[in-house]
This record gives sequence, C-alpha cells and structure tokens, in this order.
Amino acid sequence: MSITIAIFIGFAFAIIFLFIYIFISSKSIDRKFQRIGMALEEMNEEIYQLEKKQKKISKDFELNIEKIISEKMDDVLENLINTIKDYQHKSENEIRSLYNKIEKIESNVKLNTLPHFETISTKKDDKNKIKELFEIGYSVEEIAKEVNMPVGEVQLYLKFQNKT
Repeated sequence: MSITIAIFIGFAFAIIFLFIYIFISSKSIDRKFQRIGMALEEMNEEIYQLEKKQKKISKDFELNIEKIISEKMDDVLENLINTIKDYQHKSENEIRSLYNKIEKIESNVKLNTLPHFETISTKKDDKNKIKELFEIGYSVEEIAKEVNMPVGEVQLYLKFQNKT
C-alpha cells in the first residue's frame, strides 16, 4: 500500500502542481490580455483624436479653399466689371464722336446743297415760302422758326397742301 499511497500522493502533487501552474499561467495571461486591452484602448483613443484632428483640418482646408476661390472670383469679377466699364466708356465716347461727325456732315450738306433762307424770294407770301422750304428738305421746326409761325400751323398747312 505504501507504493499505492506514494503513487497517489505523487499524482496528487502532480495535479496540485498542474493547478498551481495553470493558475500562475492564467494570471500571467490575464496580465498580458490587460496590457493588450490597455494598448488597444490607447490606440483607439489615438485614432479618435487623429480622426478629430483630420476632420478639423479638412474643414479648415475647405474653408481656406473657399476663401481663396472667393477672393480670386472677386478679383476676376472686379477686373471684368472694370473692363466692361472701360468698354462702355469707350463706346459712349465713340458714339458721341459719331453723333458730332453726323451733325457736322448734316450741317455741311445743308450749307452745300440747300439754299439759304435769304435766297428764297422775299416777295412770296408765307404759304409759298413754307412749301418751298419743305420741298428743299427743311424740317417743320426749321420752317416754323423761319416764317415765325407755330409748328402745328405749318404742319396743318403742309397737310392740306399735299391733299390739293
């Protein structure tokens, strides 16, 4: 029996040794898992902080890009408006110049082709004078000034003159 007891005690010590070994190994593994868990938590926290910074940087970047684009667009629009104003000013000056040239040409044509008021017979009465002036191209207003009559009366005379 003593061998059996010795074997039994040996098995008991072996089982106890295994339990102690497993217990110690389990504690060691638990500590390693705790360290891994803490490392994962720290990494998650860093990832969260980096994502937060990345979002802030992206937002700032977008705002800066929008600001730069807005400033560039403002510059472009300002240049475009100034260019349009310059062309408008130049075209207005050109139009005024053309009107002045037209007025000079009209006055030269009248002076060169139309007889002066003084050359029309002074013996004729106003009605004949109105008719002659109209036929050579004077306007109703110019005729009215020359014969000292209202414009409406000159128009009325010319209207009835054409019917007869």
